[in-house]
Amino acid sequence: MGRLKKKIPASTLMETLVATSIILIVFVVASLVLMNTFKSVAERDTFSVKNRLEKLQYLLANEKITLPYDETFEVYEISIETIQEEGIAYIIYIAKKPEQEKTLVIKQIK
Repeated sequence: MGRLKKKIPASTLMETLVATSIILIVFVVASLVLMNTFKSVAERDTFSVKNRLEKLQYLLANEKITLPYDETFEVYEISIETIQEEGIAYIIYIAKKPEQEKTLVIKQIK
């Protein structure tokens, strides 16, 4: 084989360490951002409790449950009650998440 006439410059150990540390810092920051994003999405996820409230609306419409109604679903405390406002009867569906003081309310005309 022939000899190479052009020299290829090699990187020093210090350049390699600096590049590696920069890449590592970028990955750590990116993973922290993604972790916080996924955590906040998981905390705000109310799909399961909304689904349960819709099921309770169906059961109440078909007279399978009676009012007032209380239950615990996952971490939510669900209650259903009737109220009168300005001569109109309403059914109030309340789902409370005690540890976050989060409340989901659905108001329906009876």
